[in-house]
Amino acid sequence: MRKLFVMGLAALMAASCTKSNTAVVDAHIEGADNKLVMVAQLSVNQMKLVDTVRTDSKGTFKSEFAVSEETPNFYYIAYNGRRLASLVLKNGDKVKVTADTLGKNVTIEGSEESVLMQKYETGLTSAIAQFEATSSELGKAMEARDDAAVQNLNAQLSRLYVKYKQDMIKSIMQNPYAFANVQALYQSLMPGLPIFGGENDHFLFQRVHDSLQTLYPNSVYVKSLQEQIKAAQDLKLLANRIENADETSFPNISLPDINAKNVDLSSLEGRPFILMFWTVADPNQKMFNNDLMEIYNKYKSAGLEIYQVSIDTDKTAWATAVKEQNLPWISVCDGKGAASIAVATYNVTAIPSMFVFNRKGDIVASNDLFSKSKVEEAVKKALR
Repeated sequence: MRKLFVMGLAALMAASCTKSNTAVVDAHIEGADNKLVMVAQLSVNQMKLVDTVRTDSKGTFKSEFAVSEETPNFYYIAYNGRRLASLVLKNGDKVKVTADTLGKNVTIEGSEESVLMQKYETGLTSAIAQFEATSSELGKAMEARDDAAVQNLNAQLSRLYVKYKQDMIKSIMQNPYAFANVQALYQSLMPGLPIFGGENDHFLFQRVHDSLQTLYPNSVYVKSLQEQIKAAQDLKLLANRIENADETSFPNISLPDINAKNVDLSSLEGRPFILMFWTVADPNQKMFNNDLMEIYNKYKSAGLEIYQVSIDTDKTAWATAVKEQNLPWISVCDGKGAASIAVATYNVTAIPSMFVFNRKGDIVASNDLFSKSKVEEAVKKALR
């Protein structure tokens, strides 16, 4: 249900301006009279602040921004830490923006690309609100040990995800030459849950690349997109090779624990074990771990072990969670997030994801293990 893609939008973006060209933005921010407004540009692995503008007594400002002649550029207007408008600027654009300080009621004129990107972001904001509300209810159901409600709410989350993804695919297909599609490919409903993270979603990345290449053959965005597609294909090939290896009955991965010591999954060969992928950003992770703790303490004397892989990029946050929760099993993290080789090796498309192995190294259950009873049932099967 929950998907994750092994690439991030920030890694894709390598904006550069080969010539001095400009676009003009004329903005009115209602409620931001004589205030500082930030303008950022998406750059390599980060948002780069390019200007700080003070509005006049009517909340307006007008600025020129450098853009590349060979490719549109992504700019963002923010106030008080909140993004108000997202723009796709081309050389010669004259764009008018109207917004309030909450980033609502945004109107954009003079740039069809920017209008489309704002439409994408407005839709995403609405979807995130629904997803977070349902996730909150799921957390309550899990805490109450209400398996029926957990199953129902997981189904609701799945439907929300699928519906939004279908709508985005339709929009991208209807606007095949829109540069805003580059950013749309990397939308996420929550940390670690990109919209287009499935194993077969590469076709959409290729479709966007092929369409944009005809218009912007020298764009660094388009070139980087092709590099990312190739990297995903290489990871999939590597995962297939590992999966077909003969050394163990299951693909081996080796990741560092909180003491920076690499731990091989193959060290658990001959034992029943749980391989779990998680993130500290998941609001329900503590409850998952509490359930696992009860199961672990109950069956560790029978040989059960847990190899828990964090897909977090913030290793400090991960290590803190491991220590604060006193997790007794093997906890590892390489800090590469969704780009971790472990994610590709086990074709992880959901967070959390869980695989239960028996002593022979065979998977006896996987993924649909979102309740304590299901996990325990799988563990009992692995111990037989």
